[in-house]
Amino acid sequence: YNVEAPNYHKKGWITMGTTLGTLSNLAIYIGLVVLGAFLGSRKALRSRPLVWVSKLQFVALMILIVTLGVNLGANDEVVSSLGEIGLSALVITVFAMGGSLLFLSLLRRFVLKLDRYGLPRGSEAAREEEAHQAGKADNSLTLWIVIAVVLGMLAGRFVLPAAVTVHCGTIINFGLYLLLFMVGMDMGKQGTFLSDVKTAGFQVLLVPVAVCLGSLVCAAVAGLFLPLGIKDSMAAASGMGWYSLAPTLLAPYSLTVSATAFLSNIMHELFSIVAVPVVAKKLGYIEAVALPGATAMDTVLPVVVSATCDRMAIYSFASGVILSLSVPVLIPAIIALPF
Repeated sequence: YNVEAPNYHKKGWITMGTTLGTLSNLAIYIGLVVLGAFLGSRKALRSRPLVWVSKLQFVALMILIVTLGVNLGANDEVVSSLGEIGLSALVITVFAMGGSLLFLSLLRRFVLKLDRYGLPRGSEAAREEEAHQAGKADNSLTLWIVIAVVLGMLAGRFVLPAAVTVHCGTIINFGLYLLLFMVGMDMGKQGTFLSDVKTAGFQVLLVPVAVCLGSLVCAAVAGLFLPLGIKDSMAAASGMGWYSLAPTLLAPYSLTVSATAFLSNIMHELFSIVAVPVVAKKLGYIEAVALPGATAMDTVLPVVVSATCDRMAIYSFASGVILSLSVPVLIPAIIALPF
């Protein structure tokens, strides 16, 4: 006990520091969105078309995704894990993401009773949204995202030196700050920010609950067919996309589960970035919020908004925040299960 105790205390401090860092980032994210919404709602800006905002937002989004790809491609731990535990991590990720989609789709249809645009069925707003979407040209966001991710990973692995890739985290942070500010500006310019918050109401709290239950239930199903088993598969999926914290919490329990969780949560974020536009178009806006898990509040939020509408930023942000805060509680609870 005396030998292991310092390790557990160290893990505890790391976990606390990571959680506090997330909370401080959360404050920055909220501040940027609110500031952007405030400036966008000013008459001087609302009266102008500002077509450059959407173009700049797209360019910033592509830079962010390319940088994420570079960061992953340059990560030796990610690459080295692919052969050893890649299949288990892949199966857990697919099952967990599929489960979150299934549960959230059932929630939207039978509990919240919303249409595929996240609006009350048959409402005037729903008819306007449907007409607006029908008149929109089919965009190629998914294709651009796939190209950006692939090019970024290849560049990070084979082209860019370590002296360049070491700065990816800083670029990602500032790119994310810019995107969140512009998302807020778009919301403010639409003039519906407060009404969207009121319309969403407390039902936004049900979204992360459905995402969490769907992910864990289907990860448990995957565990029936994997060497890890039910409990460890659930533990690996319980990071909800938060790949920096989940492995830290799981390392004292099992290094194998920790490594699987790391790779699975990396896949979770990467697959979400690519799949969100497809899910938004084929299944629904609320379902698109399910895919990113904890990253719905930060790196994947701009993708969700670009693939859906500004109104979904409220659902995405709230879901990501609640899921992120649940991870430090969820993982120890699953580890403590008596089987």
